[in-house]
Amino acid sequence: MPKRVLVVDDHVPTRALIRTILEAEKGEQFEVKEAGSGTECLKAADRSGPFDLILLDVNLPDMDGYSVCRALRHVDKKVPVVFVTAKGDLKDYTAAGGGRRLLPGQAHRPGGAALHRPSLHEHREIQGDRGWLVASLSMLPASAGPIGHVAVLHEDAFQGEALARIFRTAGHRLSVIVPGRRVVQSIVDTAPDLLVGSLSLLDPPLAAVVRGVRQALGSDLRILVLFSYDASVVPAEVDDVFRTDPFDAAELVLRAGRLLREQAEHRVLQKKTQELLGLYKMSWAFSLAGGAEALYAHVARHSAEMLKAGRGLVLLYDAERRQMVGQMPGFGLTPEQVSRVRYSVDGEARSRWNFRRNGPLLSNKAQADTRLLPDLVAALGVRSLLAAPIARGPEILGLLAVGDRANNAHFTDEDLNLLLALAGQVTIAVENLRLHDQIKKANELLQEYDRLKSEFVGIVAHDFRKPLMAIRGFAELVLEEPELPLESRQEFMRTVINESEHLALLANDTLLITQIETGQFSFNFSEIDIGPFILDAVPLGLSDHSVLMDVPPGFPKIWADPERLRQLLTNLVTNAVKYSPEGGSIIVRCRERGGQHVGIEVVDHGLGIPTEQIGRLFQKFARVRSDEHMKISGSGLGLYICRLIVEGHGGQIWVESEFGRGSTFGIVLPVDARAAKKPAGAEERPEAATPEKTKDGPAT
Repeated sequence: MPKRVLVVDDHVPTRALIRTILEAEKGEQFEVKEAGSGTECLKAADRSGPFDLILLDVNLPDMDGYSVCRALRHVDKKVPVVFVTAKGDLKDYTAAGGGRRLLPGQAHRPGGAALHRPSLHEHREIQGDRGWLVASLSMLPASAGPIGHVAVLHEDAFQGEALARIFRTAGHRLSVIVPGRRVVQSIVDTAPDLLVGSLSLLDPPLAAVVRGVRQALGSDLRILVLFSYDASVVPAEVDDVFRTDPFDAAELVLRAGRLLREQAEHRVLQKKTQELLGLYKMSWAFSLAGGAEALYAHVARHSAEMLKAGRGLVLLYDAERRQMVGQMPGFGLTPEQVSRVRYSVDGEARSRWNFRRNGPLLSNKAQADTRLLPDLVAALGVRSLLAAPIARGPEILGLLAVGDRANNAHFTDEDLNLLLALAGQVTIAVENLRLHDQIKKANELLQEYDRLKSEFVGIVAHDFRKPLMAIRGFAELVLEEPELPLESRQEFMRTVINESEHLALLANDTLLITQIETGQFSFNFSEIDIGPFILDAVPLGLSDHSVLMDVPPGFPKIWADPERLRQLLTNLVTNAVKYSPEGGSIIVRCRERGGQHVGIEVVDHGLGIPTEQIGRLFQKFARVRSDEHMKISGSGLGLYICRLIVEGHGGQIWVESEFGRGSTFGIVLPVDARAAKKPAGAEERPEAATPEKTKDGPAT
């Protein structure tokens, strides 16, 4: 059973040193706890005790060590206490505090007073009230840190060799550098992990050597400087200093081991950073050049290889299915396996893992893990699994998963952190791919708009030219024929007026669209009695058509813009007449939709609309493309204006049609358009909104 030791010191490196010494001890096992003040020490002794030994610093920030020692006697009278201090005079503390023995503290600051202390290799046995205490401070140099290549630079050849023997004993590979003009080049050629140099070096000065080596090898090389008394001239570029008076070989090896350990950790981190940077650069290139499949294949393979896994896969969230769906191709998975990978986000028990709330998942026994969906594990065919969310802020875009490490090895928390970092890079790649697809679709839409614009210019030119020619022709007739009968003259002038109104209407429609789209238009709402209003708004003079009005008695009044509502109804009825060339009846029907909405439908029995063209009918410049429709002039703006007016009232517009049989255009308006939620702007949409139908009409 390990012996429990409490280390009390306000200096973190000293606590780390003592912990390292105890953990390196052979033949004994120690469970080490730490405290940084006297208060923390007393709390630990009271709550986490009893301890087999307390190593207590004399100078603590909140109280003296002997005060802590006396207070400890009230908690546990039998626990042995060993003072650890860098002070020279220790007698008063042992007498006053009741400590058993004094150990010298670490002289960690350059320029500190020399320590008079016994060898760190000495074993001391201290007999306490509990019957035993072993304060073993033997340092095993080979356990002080990772093995590395150490270069020793000293002006004294004998001392240089002595230092080399110390490091060889600890297991390091050694190179002794001979001082001289080529000393920097010699160190660069040797390429050590650690340079141990003497501050007393004069030819060339150590400061010049350090600067030259740093320029050549960068910050990866660790430099430890040895000094005797004055450390004020130590170069700023060094990583650590070591005082040689008094000289402690074990402490020197410990310092070197710590530097090598830091270097090894830095190299691992640097390697991972380079791998992540490479993944980011390649994911960007793949997302733009190689397309989705190339990106998913690269991410799956690279993630699996970095984590030494046999399988890798990207899953993306499908909003329609509300599932995470496997993206082909995966790594180490067949297309059939990938096609079966689904991870539902709805209807699962609370025990299932929630990646948005809980983050990444590590499971080394995936087949028995109740946090995972059995279908997912079966589809992947994995024994162990790592999965990290691909997240953009709080939104989960998908998952990055790897499984089955080589030789059935387990995944670790470090692997999970790495996968999480990879998923962060994948987020960038997936987002780049999504933006690229959006730009591509937007470009296609712009090309379509350009085509429609050209077509619109041709249509408008034709529509402007036709009434202008009529106006000019009839005006010339009136001007050139002074004897023209009054009845003919009046008929010609009525034609001129009608054609002028047609031109004004076309110009006003174009201006209205611009004002609504740019947010420069405001609606003027007032209360409207819908029955009489519709009777007044329906255009007259439809000789070949009959208009049937179906408005129930007592139909509610609504708040709307009278002028725009009149324009809306006129457009719909005019279209119904225009695209019913054989005549027939036009029905205008009004119905209540619950208590907050009203519906108006315009029904014709004309040409109808092909099903595949209904979705784009309410877009700007859109016209039905059939031989019969193209014979009838039109700008493609009327229904788009209707949509903008309806949306400006917080309503919806839709169409139902059977090609060759006729169409029904319907709108749903709120009873009070003033309080209705309206779109922020009349922005272009790829498809017109087509609400689902209820039993009586469209859902609101």
